[in-house]
Amino acid sequence: MGPKLGAAQGTSNPSSDQSTRSYSNVRFVTGSSSRRSAPSTEAQASTQREEPPLQAKEQPASLFRPEDDDIVETLMASSSSQSKTASPFAASHLPQSEWKDYFSPTHAASIKNETAALLHFQYNLAPWIEAGDLGSAFGTEIMLLAQRRRPVSSAISLAASSQLAKSSSTYGDSTLLQQETENALALEEPRVRRIGHALIAVGEVFNLSPSQWRTLSFFQSDESTRNTNNFSGFGEPLETLLRFHSRLDLAASLLTDQPPLTTLGFAMNHDPADRTLPLSTKSIYNACLLQLASCLQLLNGSSGSSVASPSPPFFMSATQEPLPSSPGSYFSSKWSSLWSNCQQWYHNRPVEMQPILEIRSVEAGQIDADNESSFPIPVYTSSIALQCNIVYHISSRLLLSRKPRLLRLSSRQRHLSSLSWHAQQIAGTATRNEFAEQWDPILIAGLLWIARDMTHPSQQESLLSCFTQISSSTGINLDEEIRTLKDRWNVSHARGHQLSG
Repeated sequence: MGPKLGAAQGTSNPSSDQSTRSYSNVRFVTGSSSRRSAPSTEAQASTQREEPPLQAKEQPASLFRPEDDDIVETLMASSSSQSKTASPFAASHLPQSEWKDYFSPTHAASIKNETAALLHFQYNLAPWIEAGDLGSAFGTEIMLLAQRRRPVSSAISLAASSQLAKSSSTYGDSTLLQQETENALALEEPRVRRIGHALIAVGEVFNLSPSQWRTLSFFQSDESTRNTNNFSGFGEPLETLLRFHSRLDLAASLLTDQPPLTTLGFAMNHDPADRTLPLSTKSIYNACLLQLASCLQLLNGSSGSSVASPSPPFFMSATQEPLPSSPGSYFSSKWSSLWSNCQQWYHNRPVEMQPILEIRSVEAGQIDADNESSFPIPVYTSSIALQCNIVYHISSRLLLSRKPRLLRLSSRQRHLSSLSWHAQQIAGTATRNEFAEQWDPILIAGLLWIARDMTHPSQQESLLSCFTQISSSTGINLDEEIRTLKDRWNVSHARGHQLSG
């Protein structure tokens, strides 16, 4: 079951309700992950131990008016019926007429306003933050914590409202609520405060372009993931939130050619000595992120010991030698180690990380005559498998762009050492799969990154269409990046005409 909306306690003075926080009576209980069906539309009174019992003559007041039942039922039914392969933020899942009727300036509607925001977070934003990890407990733990800590609930509403504001004018300026939430978080214990600030920063993502994600308030404060060595030690929901912000940091690092702000020490939850046990999906995903972080730190000139840190067990060679001390030989040796790790992962991927169908570029053009871009078509069974492969292609392409001049690569499977092949794979994977959680910050940054070198008009049009879909699905503003890309393409086309003339 998803969260059950409890009933607000009855009062004898209606006017006093207006002076109370408009959503102080919202209650929800969740006992499963965010992917299960949406809650029943029957409002039930919660019987949590920490709540004082109702008076003998006091009856629970209904959270919603009788005439609102149809609207609430429609909204919740919409949440439960969402397709796992459709975008969670798409307009088709946010019926504008129903949302418009659902929100009004009245007290009861204000309560429903936050209720809708909480539902939107649990069924849409939480799976996106989890990167599509079906085994994640983040969605459950964050809602349970919000039930106990009011500032966390407010931070969740802020994050969801920021995204909803991109598709509905109902959500206006939330500056006052954000200030009140931050003031309340300042009185909480450090762990709760850190969770709250991380949630507020999630909402900021929708107000910034990807190249500006480095300016998120979370990265500018002491609550950031900087110098974090073991995310799993924090437990949920903080572990997933920290990992999400690290993904934002890696995405921004890729676009700005700057070293990551965070030192990523993703725990593998796996004994390196026991190589017979299979790694969990989360461990494989963490290892891919750490590999990308290592590449960005090496190529973008990061200083510090994090660059020389060993690769995680999943990537580590059985006979890995210590790196030399001289800068030139260090770079070459480190590059070779990272390249070997990337290709080892690609060849030894678990079955669940491999595409179930892979069509080459030439064959793709024959199958879909209307799509002249002829990107390859790799089809995956899960969002997290798709993202792991995207990270592999980004890491490999990064390394190839800075390959040591005298280093010779193996002639076997020559396509693996092709910049164009990795770019085509990234584009084809993004444009030919449809998962609700696939528009990860790193995937978005990777698409913008490889789009710079796409010269064929049909491929450029295909990517522009994909960027439009990303913006409409997630609410992330890509206008600035698209303008920059078009200017770059125009310059490239002009040079091409000059050379041909």
